[in-house]
Amino acid sequence: MKYKIKVNIVGGAIFIILSMILWFLIPSQIPITSDGVITSRSFPRLIVLLMFFSSLFIFVSDVIKLISKRPVNEVEVCLKEEGKAAIVCVLLVAYAFLLDKIGFMIASIVYCYSMLLFFKCKNWKYYAIVTIICVAVTYIFKNILLVQLP
Repeated sequence: MKYKIKVNIVGGAIFIILSMILWFLIPSQIPITSDGVITSRSFPRLIVLLMFFSSLFIFVSDVIKLISKRPVNEVEVCLKEEGKAAIVCVLLVAYAFLLDKIGFMIASIVYCYSMLLFFKCKNWKYYAIVTIICVAVTYIFKNILLVQLP
């Protein structure tokens, strides 16, 4: 099933909402380290303001085009294809949560195997290569580079 969406209107609205959420999250996520005019929150707030006003400009300009019956950019979206992308994103988020629970090496192997299964890979060599690479990366980072992995 395909839908047509107006790219700038939907994208502008999403980023307006995202910038407002970020604006209110900044005080709880970034502590102030000095009493000066420019603090550790200044640059993130500047970036969020820039994102908000840019998104607002894109959103309003396309709404004005839509009201005046001028053409706006549209894209056809296939829900089946976008669903696959959403599943890949869910697998990536699951990998991030598994890192702390079962460790880097096992979580990486599980994630790579799940991606190979998702893309219907049946060649056993790919699974072996993934396992070897995950073990090698873990060994190199932990023992040679002395980097602490989750």
